[in-house]
Amino acid sequence: MAEPIRSPVPLRRFRYDAQNDILKCPRGKVLRPRRLTKHGRFFYSKAKDCSRCSMANLCLSAGRRNKAVVVSDHHPALLRARRRRENWSAKDRQLYRRHRWRSEGYHGEAKTWHGLARAIRRGLQNMRIQAFLTAAAVNLKRLAFALLRFLQIVAASFVLPDDHRHLAAA
Repeated sequence: MAEPIRSPVPLRRFRYDAQNDILKCPRGKVLRPRRLTKHGRFFYSKAKDCSRCSMANLCLSAGRRNKAVVVSDHHPALLRARRRRENWSAKDRQLYRRHRWRSEGYHGEAKTWHGLARAIRRGLQNMRIQAFLTAAAVNLKRLAFALLRFLQIVAASFVLPDDHRHLAAA
C-alpha cells in the first residue's frame, strides 16, 4: 500500500507530543509511531478513527483507510525554533532580513557560477561534500580578490622619494 506523499491537511496541523511520543491529528485522534525511516518515523492512525472523521476525504489519499505521517527526528527542534521566531523583536526581524539578503547572494553565486544547482553524484553525503568544496572554492576566490585589493592599496600608497622619481620613470 503506497504511503501518502502530499495532503491538503499539512503536517503543521498535527500536534506532536514529545513527552508521550504521539502525534495528534486536527480532530484530536492519536497517531502512534511505527516504522523508522532514514531521517524520521512514520506515525499511523487507526482505520476506525479515520472512517468516522469528517475530514477523511481531505486528509486521506485515495485508497487509504488510515493516515500515515512522517515526522522528522528534528521536529521538536523545529517547533522550538518556530516558537522563538514568534517572539522576535523588530530589531531581530531586521537583522534576519539583512542576514537572509546577504546569504541568498552567496548561495545564488554558488548555484549559478559554481555548479551547486545540480548534484554531481547521488546521496546526501556526496551532496554534502560537493557543498563543502563549492564553499571552499567561493571562499578562496573571495580571499584572492581581497588579497589583490590589499596589494593594490599598498602599491598605490607606496611613494618614492623626490630624488628617485626620475629613475622610476625611465
